[in-house]
Order: sequence, then structure tokens, then C-alpha cells
Amino acid sequence: MRRVWSVDSVSVNARTRRSLWDRKRAPARGDNRLLTADRPIRQSSIRADYPIMTRPLSLRLHPDPILRDICHPVEQFDSWLADVLDEMLTLMQVHDGIGLAGPQVGITQRLFVAGIQGHSVCLVNPVITTRSGLDRMTEGCLSLPGIHVDVQRDWRIEVQGHDAQGRKQSHRVDGLWARVMQHEIDHLNGVLIYDKVHKGI
Repeated sequence: MRRVWSVDSVSVNARTRRSLWDRKRAPARGDNRLLTADRPIRQSSIRADYPIMTRPLSLRLHPDPILRDICHPVEQFDSWLADVLDEMLTLMQVHDGIGLAGPQVGITQRLFVAGIQGHSVCLVNPVITTRSGLDRMTEGCLSLPGIHVDVQRDWRIEVQGHDAQGRKQSHRVDGLWARVMQHEIDHLNGVLIYDKVHKGI
């Protein structure tokens, strides 16, 4: 049976699911945060100048128009940004995902989070600087539940951006990591996987 990889949401056999992300692990000692989509952002971290963000963060589903917005660069690196990225990682885990971009939680800024095999990345203002090779794989998306599309993407890429503190980051990745990052960057440009085969969704 062919394994189906879903980029935002993973759809594989149970053994592979556990290896991709140990979503059942207990919080670290002293960590009082709940692994729940209903955990609100701390009030001190909410920026009054960003009314589009819901409280708490919630997953946006198609046809929510925000999924078609072209996101703006992040200009301010502060505690609000760090908290939002942390909330996005939690929400991604709650929904059994391996990637989540700003528009999917109602934030039209250029940022995404991803997590594979216990390793997570938060990247702000990502830009793909090099590409090589081609690969085709079936992808899914948390914002398009039940939809899976065969998508051709670059096999290896280099992505540059910043972390939550504004420090420059550079990631040279291939395979699934490259695919996840390309998928999330598509979200920042208002592109959905369905666009790869259909027009006008």
C-alpha cells in the first residue's frame, strides 16, 4: 500500500506517525502549559495593533478568504512574536500536523512553524535562495481537510530567514523537510495545494 504524506497533516501508518512526531509525550517538568488548542495566548503578548488575530489562535479552513492573502513581512521581533510561534507549534501538534503557516491561524505575516521527528523549526520572513532536483509526493493540508494532491516540488532547497529573536537563519534541507517548507511558504503567498491541479477554488 502506498504511503501518503500529508504536509500540514500527516496521513501514514501508525508506526510512521509515531516516528514523525511524538504527540503523546508529557510536558516537561515544571511546564504548566496545556497541549490544547484552547490554551489562550497570554494577554501580555497580544498586540493591540493586530486585530485580525483571533484569541486564542484557531485553525482557518477553506474557503476562509485569509488563506488567499499575500502575507506581509514581519518587522518587529518581540515577545508577541515569540509567543505566537509557540502557540502555533502547540496548535500544529493538537491537529497532528507537521507544518503550520501564519494565514492558517489568521495572521497575515510571513512566518511558519514545522516539526518532524521531534525537531521543530520556527522561521520568520523565509526566502528560498537555492533549489535543485524534483520530487513528487502526495500532500494534504490542515486547512483543506480530506483533500490530497500529488504535488511536484524541488527536492533540495536552501531557505533563509530569521528566528523569533530576529537572528538570521539558513536551512539547507531535502526530502520531506524541503517539501514542508515549500508548502508553508506557498501559504504565505496565498497558494493552496489544490491550486496545483485546479483553478479557482
